[in-house]
Amino acid sequence: MLKKVYQRLQQLLPTGPCAICQKPVTHGPIPLCNRCRPKLPIQPHVPLELKQRDRWDEIFVPFQYREPLAPLIHQLKFNHKLHLSRLFGLLIQQQLQQRLQQQPFELPDQILPIPLHPKRLRQRGFNQALEMIRIPAKTLGIPINRHGCRRVRFTPDQHGLDAQARRENLNHAFTVTQPLKGAHIALFDDVVTTGSTMEAVTKALKQAGVRKIQLWALAYTPPHQ
Repeated sequence: MLKKVYQRLQQLLPTGPCAICQKPVTHGPIPLCNRCRPKLPIQPHVPLELKQRDRWDEIFVPFQYREPLAPLIHQLKFNHKLHLSRLFGLLIQQQLQQRLQQQPFELPDQILPIPLHPKRLRQRGFNQALEMIRIPAKTLGIPINRHGCRRVRFTPDQHGLDAQARRENLNHAFTVTQPLKGAHIALFDDVVTTGSTMEAVTKALKQAGVRKIQLWALAYTPPHQ
């Protein structure tokens, strides 16, 4: 009884500042206030650019990469605001649970965050995809595979490149480092634009005998953005 009362009181007390406007958040685990949460740029449907390809068995991308979400992702990746990974993890978890209730699909055996090249990892200090997916993976009981795939080529930043240049930039950039034959894997990245990175990893995984591949990401960059 006392435990329930304590939990209820915790729900009523401020949980910290809103990640967008910095005002107090008075309830719920997600650090967004009631005014800012509706501003999140929901992706209303599976992006056609990704849906037209036959490389993935399922696509889950709940948000668009634009304000007010885009600046927060930028802060995490380039300003070392690592605490924001919890916010993104909770948002992914919430949207994934809603998706499973509305359109159930087979969950993967493991989640593979898109790997960074060791040089990029040293520069940044962490893999943002890995940090974002920790909470959803734990909640769903799906293991994270951190070492099943390795980025073996250090490539220039994809930002500003067109689709063809992105594909050429990632040619032979990834290699599979574990036996994954017959596995069902969800690839996860923070942002997907043309899908070139996902496509390059998918190619390597399928050559290794992976049975099913899902594409998961926090946000999708709409064309011409």
